[in-house]
Amino acid sequence: MSDLLTFDQIRPDDVETVGGKGLSLGLMATAGLPVPPGFCVTSEAFRRWRGQALTNHHELGQQIQSAYRELGAGLVAVRSSATAEDGAVTSFAGQQETFLGVSGESAVCDAVGRCWESLDSERATAYRRHQGVGDAGVAMAVVVQRLVAAEVAGVLFTRDPMDPDGDRMLIEASWGLGESVVSGRVTPDRFAVDRQTGRVIDRHVSVKTVQVTAAGTCPVPADKQAVACLDDNQLLQLAELGRRVEAFYGSARDVEWAWADGRFWLLQARPITTADAGERERVRREEIAALAAKADPRGTVWSRFNLSEILAEPMPMTWAVVKRFMSGRGGFGLMFRDLGYDPDPSLDDDGVFDLVCGRPYCNLSREPRLHYKELPFEHPFAVLKKAPHKALYPTPVINHARLGWRFWLFMPVTLPLMTLKFMKADLRRQEVARTFAARFRDETVPAFLRAAETGAQEDLGQLDADALLQRLEHWIQRTLYDFARESLKPTALAAFAMASLEQRFVKMVGPEKAQQQVRDLIMGVSADPQTDLAHGMRDLAAGRLDRTAFLQRFGHRGSQEMELANPRWSELADSGAWLPTEAAVATQKVPEASAWERVVAEVRMVPALQKMLKSDLDTLHQFLGLRETAKHYLLKGYALIRRILVELDGRYRLNGGVFFLTPDELPRLVKGEDLTALIAERRRRRTIVLTLEVPQVLFSDDLEAIGRAVVVEGADTLQGVPLSAGVAEAPALVLEQPLTANLPHEPYILVCPSTDPAWVPLFVKAKGLVMETGGVLSHGAIVAREFGLPAVAGLSAVQRRLKTGQRLRVDGGSGTVTVLD
Repeated sequence: MSDLLTFDQIRPDDVETVGGKGLSLGLMATAGLPVPPGFCVTSEAFRRWRGQALTNHHELGQQIQSAYRELGAGLVAVRSSATAEDGAVTSFAGQQETFLGVSGESAVCDAVGRCWESLDSERATAYRRHQGVGDAGVAMAVVVQRLVAAEVAGVLFTRDPMDPDGDRMLIEASWGLGESVVSGRVTPDRFAVDRQTGRVIDRHVSVKTVQVTAAGTCPVPADKQAVACLDDNQLLQLAELGRRVEAFYGSARDVEWAWADGRFWLLQARPITTADAGERERVRREEIAALAAKADPRGTVWSRFNLSEILAEPMPMTWAVVKRFMSGRGGFGLMFRDLGYDPDPSLDDDGVFDLVCGRPYCNLSREPRLHYKELPFEHPFAVLKKAPHKALYPTPVINHARLGWRFWLFMPVTLPLMTLKFMKADLRRQEVARTFAARFRDETVPAFLRAAETGAQEDLGQLDADALLQRLEHWIQRTLYDFARESLKPTALAAFAMASLEQRFVKMVGPEKAQQQVRDLIMGVSADPQTDLAHGMRDLAAGRLDRTAFLQRFGHRGSQEMELANPRWSELADSGAWLPTEAAVATQKVPEASAWERVVAEVRMVPALQKMLKSDLDTLHQFLGLRETAKHYLLKGYALIRRILVELDGRYRLNGGVFFLTPDELPRLVKGEDLTALIAERRRRRTIVLTLEVPQVLFSDDLEAIGRAVVVEGADTLQGVPLSAGVAEAPALVLEQPLTANLPHEPYILVCPSTDPAWVPLFVKAKGLVMETGGVLSHGAIVAREFGLPAVAGLSAVQRRLKTGQRLRVDGGSGTVTVLD
């Protein structure tokens, strides 16, 4: 195949050869739509010649120069066209390089090489990782196209994403080349037009002070700055062109266009990768219906605590695996049985957690049945309704009304039997607590570690697909059932020990002081030295531990490590951003060494009581330390589960799509079934549900709270332009430039003048976006919607009005930014 294809040579099945952008331009040109002429340097050329300088003497360089001359030379646009780009779910908007106004044969060759290099840029890598797109299957084609000397340019949504009825098109426009609109350097003119007639329904004319031309950025003449850059006749023509594009593709499109020499030109047409208001509402109704079906007739409370702290927004594969792990028959349920509990069999499959709009919530109707199936423990609905904050750390109580007449009739028999059952369970827990630590360290961990190290050395590439599926099931069973039933016990035993110690202190100092004193006494508890991640990080930052030694001990760990789609540190060893910064590590709190002596003095504890409580405290310290040690080893097996999934993903060229499937669907994959449509649908739906706001505590009699904006009384509110729906609350991070050094550990609301692709790495940890300038179709808005971030723009001097650390609430549907403190 040729290393170059002109637009009229591109065919519908050439997407892997010319990328999404190249395919779109080629197909539209062949269909007779007004596309400036051009050619595409194929992905095959990228694979063959990547890294080589495309000089006059280079074979590919000579081909490019010849094709450039056939275009008529002069000014061209050289634009990246990655093979995963402009798909139905991810647009890759601006993630790779584009060069406008390139002139001269050598300059064109140089621009092609720079487009190739941009595939591995920090922003492109961060974008792919966030979207679950793997690196292995991505290659780079490059489009070279005659540059239209645009008088006006902009973008068009053939269906306005903010219109729930789907009756409007949305157009944004500014003077000069479209880069001023896409980059967000100006707040463009905005027009809403009727999809069928092209009639202007709404218009907003902005002050446009700068424009981008082939020569660079320059001021807009003063007499044009506040003038609409398109008249009604031009808008009518553009709407007609939008209808032609949509009819050609058969679906809505995000179109880049230019007006020059009295006509419109098409520069790009992407699928609209984000949901419109109508689709978002349909998904919201579906989520409500699904929860209503799970609700107990007496009322159900869902609370976002416990699991959500370590697994905030699981991918479908991760949730399917973790749900088994946390079920009554998984490692979680087996651990409870080992400790003398008797979970209800109804929890064997569902467990106690539900996925609510993509986030794990504890179902408080089911949770009490994890302990004793026949006892009517419950979390009273009416009590929690009056005080929802109590559902975040709930304690079940017995509902005597549900004991039934048989209990009261036979109470002289049943009460002693129940008491005996509780005593046996308590004795069982004491027995486990006495022997657990030594057995876990000396027997359980060494056996699991030997198996895991052997598994890590296995060459998965030599296994056929069926064998891979067998290995996957083996490591799920071995890690999340067999080992987990042991590795979870330190957490449970620590909870019992802490509760017991607190009760002793309550008798001396009261409940509030008791909790504080016990928490002071457990500060500084560490895992076993070889598994102590916090100390390992500090040693690495201080130079006491080198990278190789650190990765040997902790390479199976990683950021948000319970998410199987996230790479482990060993996979990112060549990356420059694979660990927390030294500053973040250095700020970790070092506990006081004298806490015990201080508490003894405050309580005026007699020596005999000191000895008894110190023994209880030592037991608590032991289990708290073992909890972290146990997690460290559990994650060794968890990393093997991910390793097998990554092998399947690469083998079937899913580009991260395997994490949108479930284990039960993998046999269909290996039998040859095409699951790309299913992956795309799940990817899209996940993006939508994560934009829906859900309160921390959700009640079954008010499921309409899903997606409902929360009004904050007495707070300052800024009104801007809504760009991306959803609501988020977090501290502000105010930046003038896209600086990624020393970022906060916690998620933030990014506040900035505007964004271009250099800002993308900052989107990864952001919960929302606030910009001074930018339109609905600017780069920042497009990427924010793909990342599921609420976004607002059009706030003058916002980076001076807001300060880093202020808590903000961003409502991307209404365009408001509320300053909470």
